[in-house]
Formats: sequence, structure tokens, C-alpha cells
Amino acid sequence: MAVLRFLASLFALIAVIALVSDATPALSGLGAFKATSVIGFWRELAPSALLTARTAVTRMTFPWVWPMLTSVLNLPAFFLFGALAIVCGYFGRRHEPMKLHIN
Repeated sequence: MAVLRFLASLFALIAVIALVSDATPALSGLGAFKATSVIGFWRELAPSALLTARTAVTRMTFPWVWPMLTSVLNLPAFFLFGALAIVCGYFGRRHEPMKLHIN
């Protein structure tokens, strides 16, 4: 479960970085808040890897998988990684042993 807690903290860090990246122009007065999607960041950082992933997914799976995957990747990056952090944190939490007192 330590792996899930580590992933939760990593996803939370990515979510905060994405939120700060999106909010910086609005806070400095250069424009309105505009949330960037995961696929938008992917296009900026590695457009060839995005095309390679698209061809690999469409070749290896069913044709409806890539459009469904892009609908998830079109979510704002801070929201998607924040949700992943919450899910990993929930499933990776430490469970306290239940104390039953029977009189």
C-alpha cells in the first residue's frame, strides 16, 4: 500500500503544478484562467509521442478506444491528476485495526 500512497503524493504534486501553471497568467493579470487538458500538455511537450501513442492504441485495440481515451485526456490536468491522487490515497490508506469491546 506504500506504492499507492507514493503515487497519491506524486499525482497530487502534478495536480498542483498543473493548477499553478494554469493560474499564473490569471494571477499576474495577463489573461483569464484557462485550464489546460492533459492532451494539451502532451501536445506541447511531446507531439510525436502523442501521434505514436494514437497509432499504437488504434492498431492494438478496438477503434472506439482512442476516442474514449481522448475524452478522458481532454479533462483539465489538475482535475484528472487530483482525482487520481484522491483515488490512490483512498485505496492506499492505512487501516486501523477494529477494536471491539464486548461486555
